Amino acid sequence: MSTHGAARRGAAGPADGEMLELAAFCGLPSCRREYRRVLGAGQRQIYCSDTCRRTAQREVRRLRTRLSHFVEVVEQTRIDLAAHGKGDDPNEIAIIDTHQRAKEGLARAAGVLRFVGESEDPLAEELRVLYEAVEPFVTQS
Repeated sequence: MSTHGAARRGAAGPADGEMLELAAFCGLPSCRREYRRVLGAGQRQIYCSDTCRRTAQREVRRLRTRLSHFVEVVEQTRIDLAAHGKGDDPNEIAIIDTHQRAKEGLARAAGVLRFVGESEDPLAEELRVLYEAVEPFVTQS
């Protein structure tokens, strides 16, 4: 029987009080060192040491921060595309989320309102009233 990935035990199985161990690899991608994981109650050991566990926690925080930055960049790019009337182009990123589409529509309306300024045109006035009615609901979340 191979000890890699299988329980290490005697021919007759573990004696009472004896702990079973498994060969495992560290969950930190930059480490991947082999270590012995003791089977038992509680949370499963993922890392070979506390140093690797803390390093992984720091990396996860750093990666989440990077991800949130790029999510914001993508959101702003979608708003920019919508402002240019390119949001419905099938070659662009498909916008599935209804709330995101509402935010983009609001951004387009804001762009048109900036363009028409203080025009007294009935269509511009109607768009202004509609924008002011919808804006609090879309921007609150």
